[in-house]
Amino acid sequence: MDIPTKEYLFGSIFLLANKLQTLGDAVLEQITLKQWLLLIMVFNMEKKQPSVTEIAESIGGTRQNVRKMLEVLSAKGYVTLCVNKQDKRNLSVALTDKTLLFFTQFEARGAAFLEQLFDGIDSDLQESARITVEAIFNNLERMKMQYGKSDRHI
Repeated sequence: MDIPTKEYLFGSIFLLANKLQTLGDAVLEQITLKQWLLLIMVFNMEKKQPSVTEIAESIGGTRQNVRKMLEVLSAKGYVTLCVNKQDKRNLSVALTDKTLLFFTQFEARGAAFLEQLFDGIDSDLQESARITVEAIFNNLERMKMQYGKSDRHI
């Protein structure tokens, strides 16, 4: 079966995400790959204690889904949730020492995982893939506005 390139890539993105999540969950053990990515995103935000809403906007998720993930991470001791000083209706999120320790302990395994994942793919091809993924993200943002879904995250 000869699948056109755009359709192949579209379907492959979903399959790749599922396979990465399954493998990543097995490698991480303590938390899921999605939880790890959420922690990394919070760690890299400019604001030290961002709100749940700001995090949701940053990762392109819904406020409700992000809050559920943060509540699980809070129960595991990876984040603390407290009432936002500027907006009492929102929660602020702070990473705990447990998260920073986890990042330190996982750093070598994470680097090895990425080396294996990208084995045999030269740097030029990796850079081309990066440019393609960035273009897809930009197109999604433009499409979000086109379809009038500004109140929902894609």
